[in-house]
Amino acid sequence: MTGGDEESSDEALAQRVQEGDAEALERLVRRYVRPVSAVVASFLSDPDAIEDVAQDTFVRALGAIDRYDTGRPFAPWLYQIARNVARNHRAAASVRHSEALPGEGPASSAPTPDVDAERSELRARLEEEIRKLPEQRRTAFRLTDVDGMTAEEVARLMGLSAGTVRSHVHHARRQLREALTGHAGISKDNGG
Repeated sequence: MTGGDEESSDEALAQRVQEGDAEALERLVRRYVRPVSAVVASFLSDPDAIEDVAQDTFVRALGAIDRYDTGRPFAPWLYQIARNVARNHRAAASVRHSEALPGEGPASSAPTPDVDAERSELRARLEEEIRKLPEQRRTAFRLTDVDGMTAEEVARLMGLSAGTVRSHVHHARRQLREALTGHAGISKDNGG
């Protein structure tokens, strides 16, 4: 099977998409739907918005596929489109943001209001702290810790080395741990 790997490389598939091959497009979408969703999730928290923006990313990528240089890696190109679409969505959403009215939402099958409020507060705090991370650190963290990708997969997607990805994830975890420890009211008294 010589050439099989080359023919199924992202770049080869993208070139086939440029030539109008629908099967190649389907293969690229299947290959990247999860990573693109994870990249988008580093900018947005609403699952419906993440799905919509991920789909929009593929639509935009298809619209720009003729401008893609097949001599360059495909993943960082697609990743940049995902980042741009997510940023644009986030900016537009902040302009039209509205909150649900009290009493709206699914019927109560949730835990007690106190437990639910505590979980909700912690989740909101975690998301807030994740959003404060520098962009590459935030994306590397989401792709590895939330989406379960390996450092090598994330490195390929982000156009970085695996060591740099591991460093970003390490620093993100430390920063989140410190921020959430302070939020929980746990002091770091060294007895000094």
